[in-house]
Amino acid sequence: MGKQWSLSVIAFFCCIWVCGQSCAEITSHPLCANVEEVPENHLDGGSFQYGCFEASSSFSYLLTTGGLGGTLNLTIRRDECDYIQVDPVTGTAQVALDSIFISIIQIDGEQGACDSLNYINQLGCYLLLGEETTLPFSSLPSHSNFLVVVGSNHNSTLFGDCSVQLSVSGSPLEISTTKTPSFIFAGQESQITVSGQTPDATVSWTPAEFVGNANAEVTNAFPTETTVFNVNSQIGLCDVSGTVQVLVGNAIDFFNAISPNGDNVNDTWGILGIQKFPRAEVNVYDRWGQNVFRSIGYATPWDGTNRGKKLPTGSYYYVIELNSPVVYIEPYTGFISVMH
Repeated sequence: MGKQWSLSVIAFFCCIWVCGQSCAEITSHPLCANVEEVPENHLDGGSFQYGCFEASSSFSYLLTTGGLGGTLNLTIRRDECDYIQVDPVTGTAQVALDSIFISIIQIDGEQGACDSLNYINQLGCYLLLGEETTLPFSSLPSHSNFLVVVGSNHNSTLFGDCSVQLSVSGSPLEISTTKTPSFIFAGQESQITVSGQTPDATVSWTPAEFVGNANAEVTNAFPTETTVFNVNSQIGLCDVSGTVQVLVGNAIDFFNAISPNGDNVNDTWGILGIQKFPRAEVNVYDRWGQNVFRSIGYATPWDGTNRGKKLPTGSYYYVIELNSPVVYIEPYTGFISVMH
């Protein structure tokens, strides 16, 4: 195409927006990560010139980074951006790929993308020669806004339409979650945290019934079983999501039989973990429904007696209510055998 192209940042900024898109059109096209179906866009938005970028037709996107570092990958794919090339000596004609130009410009997010006076820095200009390429950026500043411009000097009148497809991925466009501790017993709490979203973005945790504040960046989670918590927020104009799993063990554990015969083996009904629940209530009933044992806090384990008298061999029905102040836990019910 007879165009000299530089990949370096040009210090002298020549800024002309001849007949490009309006600001509303640009801000309606944010580049978001992990989009399943990225739409193609036609390079018919008008010419754009800034620094090392100059093209007769263009299309622009807004790109916003979150608070996480790492590499951001920008992938560009072309569709039917070709022209007929004629050999001046032989007269032979062949199809050739047209040049696609890409530039990333850091902008002042408060002032908008349409006025070049709000442009802070041009990160570089790039030339797409093949059908697809991925550009990695490892040092984009966090919580910043960028104008991504794609352009071409393709003559659509002579050679038909030209469209491109852009997609982005990487941690600067994602949110991160943590949990402390990662394992709890039912009735305990784990602190879950989300970070990386835009500072003024809202946060939403689900399932909301097992968190202290479903709209807080840092909150307590108190699931009764192993649970995956989902969190949604925003980075710029992009909706982002993350997950964190809190592993939950049984609140208590116990055997379903005792043998109170004085051999110091299973003489009492030990309930492992119940000391974590000082309000726990343990009741044992005989087969006629008579209460033979009741305890609040379970400081003294049941030894198979009722008011000091040995109970006969048989099955007894128990109800254990943990009465956790953190979260409701279903009562444990079942049968325990007394064997002499």
